[in-house]
Amino acid sequence: MRATLFLLALFAASPLQAQPARIVGDLPRNEARPLQAMAGVETEYGSVRSSEGYRLRTILTRPAGSTGRLPALFLAQWVSCGSVDVAADKPGLLQDIARQSNMVFIRVERAGTGDSEGPPCSGLDFDTEVRHYREALDRLSGHPWIDPAKLVIFGSSLGSVTAPLIADGRKVAGVVVQGGGAVTYLERMINFDRLYLERSGKYRPEQIHDEMTKRIRFHTAYLLGRKTPAQVAEEQPDLASVWASVRGGAEAPPHYGRPYAWHWQAAAANFAAAWARLRAPVLVLHGEYDQFEPRHGHELIARIVNRLRPGTATFVQFPKADHELEYYATAEDAYLYRNPTVRREHFLKPMFEWIREVALKEAGESQGAAGQPR
Repeated sequence: MRATLFLLALFAASPLQAQPARIVGDLPRNEARPLQAMAGVETEYGSVRSSEGYRLRTILTRPAGSTGRLPALFLAQWVSCGSVDVAADKPGLLQDIARQSNMVFIRVERAGTGDSEGPPCSGLDFDTEVRHYREALDRLSGHPWIDPAKLVIFGSSLGSVTAPLIADGRKVAGVVVQGGGAVTYLERMINFDRLYLERSGKYRPEQIHDEMTKRIRFHTAYLLGRKTPAQVAEEQPDLASVWASVRGGAEAPPHYGRPYAWHWQAAAANFAAAWARLRAPVLVLHGEYDQFEPRHGHELIARIVNRLRPGTATFVQFPKADHELEYYATAEDAYLYRNPTVRREHFLKPMFEWIREVALKEAGESQGAAGQPR
């Protein structure tokens, strides 16, 4: 009986059980949603205040039973406006990172998303979004869970282009990106359409030339000319039909759910210059069958960084993996999301190993004998 009681007590105290999540600060839950308690992980719901005064929800996790300051991974998220306050009992990338990284994992809800105050995400512009991330990173670097000398930024999809902007002028231990490159935003959108025309099965090879010519003209007027799709169609009637089939356009208005001004500002951002200014090791992950981003843009990040600081950037491609690093038999299957195989450990394991062996090692070596940064 005593042995049974001991085992029951040990099981109840196990860090593999769901750990309590708590709220700190004065930002309330939206619609009284439950806190997400995750097995083996301690979760803290807090907030940071933006320079406009908005309270933005922060979600920090760390391994259960941790004490003291730990290395931290800051998420720069994708373009869609969904919440990063994910269900703890469902499988997913964010849950896996929280459980497996052995780091503090930092998520910040965009303005108007989840519990965060401010305008809705659908009205949030690009420059403001990046500034909010930068302000959150600055404020959270002093959190008692976090070692500010060992902060790594992880950019996924769109986060791959915002990551160097978030890091700009800040001392970070490393940057990991997946699903985005260093080409201009104009090229990024043109590439989206190129892959759509080649892989969707809706266009014959002989149609692609004329379609791409029209789309290049459209995106140039829209993104560089800062004209709405309706204005482009009015001024160039032969382009009136383009918007209906632009990726993320008419099917997710205004454009991937974000205002036109968001895309105009993104088109003005100099991603390559931000990568050139970065003073931290970089890991670039690319899926061979990415539905949106070609290999070139990913490799460009590594080339820029290694040209200026040889040996500090690493490029890794995952054969047959897509934009979300799920696996498919062919590029066409990936484009249609047909029969995926989920193997997140294939990229999370090497990513965490790189962070420990490269980024955190670099961060440790940058401390002088007296513990001061070089």
